[in-house]
Amino acid sequence: MNLAGLLRDNAARLPDKVAVDAPEGLHTYAAVWARTQALMQWLQAQGVQPGQRVAGALRDTTDHLLLHFAVAGLGAVWVPLDHRWSAGEKAAAVAAFAASHVIADDPPAQWPVPEAGVVMAAAGVEVPLTAGDDAPWLISLSSGSTGRPKGALVTHTQMHERFISQWTTLSFSAADRFALVSPLCFGAGRSFGMAFLAVGGTVVLRPPPLSPDQLVLAINASASTAVFLVPTLMRRLLTLPGEGRLFPGLRRLLVSGEPFFPSEVAQFRARLSENLIGYYASSEGGGISVLQPTEFLTHPDSVGRASHGVELELVDEDGRVVAVGETGLVRYRGPGCARDFLDENGQAAASDAAGWFLPGDLGTCDADGYLRLVGRAKDMILRAGVNVYPAEVERVLREHAAVADVGVVGEPSASHGEQVVAFVVLQSTAGDAGTGVGNGVGDDSLACIAEQLLAHCRERLAPYKVPARMVFLPALPKAGMGKTDKKALRALL
Repeated sequence: MNLAGLLRDNAARLPDKVAVDAPEGLHTYAAVWARTQALMQWLQAQGVQPGQRVAGALRDTTDHLLLHFAVAGLGAVWVPLDHRWSAGEKAAAVAAFAASHVIADDPPAQWPVPEAGVVMAAAGVEVPLTAGDDAPWLISLSSGSTGRPKGALVTHTQMHERFISQWTTLSFSAADRFALVSPLCFGAGRSFGMAFLAVGGTVVLRPPPLSPDQLVLAINASASTAVFLVPTLMRRLLTLPGEGRLFPGLRRLLVSGEPFFPSEVAQFRARLSENLIGYYASSEGGGISVLQPTEFLTHPDSVGRASHGVELELVDEDGRVVAVGETGLVRYRGPGCARDFLDENGQAAASDAAGWFLPGDLGTCDADGYLRLVGRAKDMILRAGVNVYPAEVERVLREHAAVADVGVVGEPSASHGEQVVAFVVLQSTAGDAGTGVGNGVGDDSLACIAEQLLAHCRERLAPYKVPARMVFLPALPKAGMGKTDKKALRALL
C-alpha cells in the first residue's frame, strides 16, 4: 500500500469531481493526479531516490499539498519545515535529519517548485508507485527539549490508519468539503488535507493567515462542511460583531491544539457552531481521543474518550496504571502510532517495546473513560512538596470576566521550592502593542485588578494553588498551533 495509490484510485473513479478548491481555481481529481505524476517526474529528474529524505519549506499551495503524495509515490521520505523559520533554523533541521534534497520558497533551496504546467506527465505514461506499507514516508517533527525539533518516523500504513481513524471517529466522508486553513507544515493541516483527498472529498484550500472576517467569508462562501481551528483563533472569532452562528453550514468544527475552558463551550456553540468536536492528538501518533458534539454538554472539561483503534491509559512514573480519578501520565498506542523516533540530532531515539507513546500530558480518567487533561508533565509546579497543575489554575482565572488569556508557570522560591505565577492578558488590553498592558491602565488599577483575581482564586482553589503574583501582558507568546509558549513565559520571570 502506497499513500499515493489512494489519490490515483480516486482519480480513476471520480475523475471529474473537484478535489481541490484553491484560490487559483478548481482542480478535479483527474487534474490533481496528473499534476502529482508531473511532480513525481520532476522529483526523479532531480535525482530523488526511494528512501532519500526530501525537506520542504513551502507556503500553503496546491502543489505543496500534492507533493506529499508525490514524495510518497516515489518511496522517498518527506521532512516538513516551517517556511517562516530563519535560514539558520531550516539549515539546522536539514542537516540534523539528513535531507538529501530541499524544496523551498525562500533560501536555502536547491530548486524551487516548478511553475504550474511547466512539467507535464507524458500522455498515457505513469510513474510507477513504489511499495509503501511499513516503509517510512514522513518525519513528523515536534518541539524538542533543546528548542530544536525531534521527529517520529511515520510509515505509509500508519498514516493510512490515521485516515481510517478520522473517517470512522470523525465521520468524514467523500460528501464533505474541508476548509484547509491551517499550515500544511503542521500535523493537523497535513493529515486532514491528505485524508480528505484519500477519501474522495473536496479540500477547500484557503492559505493562512486569515483575519476573523476573512475566515468566516472563506468557510461560508465555499460551502465548507468541516474545518479544523485552534482555540486561540476561535476566541478571536467571538469578538466579531453581530448575532447568530457564524458557521451555520458546518457539519464538523474540530478544535484542538490546546485545552479550552468549560466556560467557553456555550459561547463557541452559540456563536460559532453547535457541531463542535474536540480532537486530542499528537504529531507522533495521530488522534488520541475525541469529544463528540453532544458530549460537550455532559463533559465540557474533558477531551473525550479514546479514538478508533486506540488504547489509552494513565500511568505513574514507574509505568503502573493509576486508579480511576487519580492523576497520571497519558500513554496510548494504536495502529497509527509511530514506533521509531529521531532525537534533535537526527539519531535513533529510544522507543517503548510495547508500542506505547507518552505525549507528555498529565490527566485523570473517570469510570466512563472520559479523559481530562490537567497539564504538561514538564510544566507541573512542585510547591512545598505538593503538585500544582497549571491548567487547573488557568481554568479558574479564565472564568473571571476581566481575563482574556492566561498562562501559569512555576518559578523558584527559597521558601517553597517553587511558587505559582500567573501571566494575565486583560480583556480591555488584549492585543495592545508594547511591553506593558497599555490602554491607560495604571499601576494602581492593575494592583486592584490583581487583588480581585487573587480573591477569585482564593474562593475556588486550595491556598497552595493560588498564584503568588500576577504579571500582566498585552498578549501571551504563542508557539505552533496557537499553544501558549510556557518556555517563553518562564524566560520573563
